[in-house]
Amino acid sequence: MRRLVASQELLLVLLISLQCLSCLAIANPALDRQAEALLQWKSGLRGDLSYCGLEEWSNATSPCNWSGIYCSYKVRRGHERDAILVVTNITLFSCNISGGLSKLRFAQLPHLVFLDLSINSLYGPIPSDIGRLAELSYLDLSNNKLTGSIPPSIGNLTNLGFLELSNNYLSQGILSCLPDTLHNLQYLDLSHNSLTGPIPSSLGNLARLYFLDLGFNNLFGHIPREIGMLHSLVALDLDHNNINGSIPTTIGNLTSLKSLDLSTNEITGFIPESIGNLSLIELYLSINEITGFIPESIGNLRSLIKLYLSTNEITGSIPESIGNLTSLQNMDLSNNRIIGPIPSTFSKLISLITLKLESNVLNAILPPELGFLRNLFVLDLSSNQFTGSIPPQIGQFHHLSLLRLRNNLLTGPIPEELGYCTDLTELDLSRNNLSGAIPMTFMMLYRLLELNLSYNSLGGRFFGFYTTEASSVVSLDHNTVYIQMKIPTVNILFRGYFLPLQCFLASGSWVEASQWFVGEENLQKRAKKSSLETSFPYGTLMQRAEIQGKGVFAIKLLHRMEDYFDIGAFLAEIEVLTKIRHRRIVKLHGYCSHSQCKFLVYDLIERGSLASIWNDQELAKELDWCKRVTIVMDIAQALSYLHHDCDDPIVHRDIKSSNILLDHDFKAYLSDFGMAKKLKDNSSSWSTIFAGTCGYIAPELSSTMVLTEKCDVYSFGVVMLEVVMGKHPGDLLLPFFCRTEQHTKLKDILDQRIMAPTTEEKDIILLVLVAFACLQICPKSRPTMQQVCQAMTTRSLPAPILKPLDEIKLQHFHDFCGTIQNI
Repeated sequence: MRRLVASQELLLVLLISLQCLSCLAIANPALDRQAEALLQWKSGLRGDLSYCGLEEWSNATSPCNWSGIYCSYKVRRGHERDAILVVTNITLFSCNISGGLSKLRFAQLPHLVFLDLSINSLYGPIPSDIGRLAELSYLDLSNNKLTGSIPPSIGNLTNLGFLELSNNYLSQGILSCLPDTLHNLQYLDLSHNSLTGPIPSSLGNLARLYFLDLGFNNLFGHIPREIGMLHSLVALDLDHNNINGSIPTTIGNLTSLKSLDLSTNEITGFIPESIGNLSLIELYLSINEITGFIPESIGNLRSLIKLYLSTNEITGSIPESIGNLTSLQNMDLSNNRIIGPIPSTFSKLISLITLKLESNVLNAILPPELGFLRNLFVLDLSSNQFTGSIPPQIGQFHHLSLLRLRNNLLTGPIPEELGYCTDLTELDLSRNNLSGAIPMTFMMLYRLLELNLSYNSLGGRFFGFYTTEASSVVSLDHNTVYIQMKIPTVNILFRGYFLPLQCFLASGSWVEASQWFVGEENLQKRAKKSSLETSFPYGTLMQRAEIQGKGVFAIKLLHRMEDYFDIGAFLAEIEVLTKIRHRRIVKLHGYCSHSQCKFLVYDLIERGSLASIWNDQELAKELDWCKRVTIVMDIAQALSYLHHDCDDPIVHRDIKSSNILLDHDFKAYLSDFGMAKKLKDNSSSWSTIFAGTCGYIAPELSSTMVLTEKCDVYSFGVVMLEVVMGKHPGDLLLPFFCRTEQHTKLKDILDQRIMAPTTEEKDIILLVLVAFACLQICPKSRPTMQQVCQAMTTRSLPAPILKPLDEIKLQHFHDFCGTIQNI
């Protein structure tokens, strides 16, 4: 009996299996057509197709199994019992692909619901055929290189809820007919394009819209009154256009609005009282031509965190009601014509981090109530007409980094409490009528980088501060101050010896050391004497130190030891760095350890930093193309050594031109490992305190703090462009050039101080190509330093880019930078 039951069960399983196999065998011509359309599009794509698995797309497998392709069952009319698989979702964002959309036959993908091709290098127009995707609800083509106009056929996508076309090169106007049919649209982002014309009033028909961003275009005309019909709107961004006219009062109808950005336009008129009806968290109206008073109703915005009204023509006084904004963190009212005192209600703004009121006509005394703003990081009240003394309560700003009170009418002494603001990096009290001595408490301002007390009536002696930066700037012009600075006693580990050091600085120009004591086991019994001479500055962060009997060295000052949570990890890190051996890496000999000060001791490289060359016309001319190519190759090899040839990979983390030193023969050396980190030693918390340098930091490091070798690769790409241009590349580092910059010719960005390259022409093209490869937004798309060295050694270039310099545009480098990893 049991055998019979078992046989029946086995037969049932076989029947079910055969039925399933027959189902699989049923032809699905619709899916076949969709696969054909996708394969045809793939054939025209370039780039690293393996990055997102596109190289696996083939007729051998169902498209439903392809990477980035998703299918769903659809029921055909009249065949309710037969559901077929169709492609409904294409998700290929950030896949490092380039090509056009013209080969993608949208008509063969009628069931597509979700299409995301963002963050790639797609170019050309958006095909009008896209309007045949009748079921599409999500479309994201942002962060590509698409050109032409927005096709009217997009208006056929009546199910569309999300439309994202930002960061492209789209031109012409916003079609007024689109909002008439896209009634389901909830999210619309057309920012960072080259769109022109007025904002269509028909946008008011998009009743379900909650996000609208038209910023960074060339739109002009007035903001339509109909914008007030978008009752669901949460974010409205129209910044960086040429919009004029006044802010419509109907904007007060947008009671759900959290973020409003109308900055950098040509808006005139008053700020409407109705703005107080909104639920704003962020309000940006800076850089316009707005006049009139700040409305009292602004005090109703009790959830406001950011308030930016700078660079307008606003008059009147600051309303008392602004004290109601107890959640406010950033306030910028600078560069207006605001008069009167700072309201006492400012004492309620206890969340304030940044307060900028400079360049107005504010007067009266600085209210002591400012002392309640203990979270302030930036306070700029310069270029007003404030009188009286600096209130001592300002010493309660323990987080303050920048304080500017210059160009006012302040009198009396500088309060000693100001020295308690130990996080200050910039202090500017210049051009006032301050008197008395500079407080002794200023010696505690060890983080200070810039001190400007010029054009006052100060006297007495200035004993300086225990700065951690050799590049600190002190300006005491037009005072009667005698400068005398003292650096504390420190212990140096130098080639196995401890050297207690005490230095004194007079007149701010040179250091004379009293004595060095060298000891191994018993410092008292085995004392030897020598002297130290130092001149300031060496590079931007270094000091030159000559030790009699030992040679000339460079000393790099760092932060206090208390700032490191794990001293053992710091010492272990230094031990690793002292063992680095490479002909193009500056030798690190040891370190200084002291409770108030510490520094690293390096070999001295005579000529100084590469950054200093750019400001010296004669040296820049002497640095010809051959030398520049050699410099880049030398540093590439040094970085490749750190990343690939050390026991544990070492990330330098602060690659920049000021950390590349040159000797008398212009040979390059990588310097400054104060920020270096062993990649496998995740417990070394001390090194995470250091940050890179603005303008060189990889975008992912500044946002996620995820540290990899590719962070160095990005910074190296910046340096490569800097070597070619003779200056920092600036806007060329933006993820996507503006429409004009993409057509810039290579020859136009080269350093014009030296002769155009002749025999080095191919090398320069290769440098720029490698640089753009290193600067790709996605870290995985960047080459490794080994690949960089290999590319520069083989000197191989894609054939289409081998042209005369005056025929190569920057756009070409973006199109071909993905080929570096394949060289």
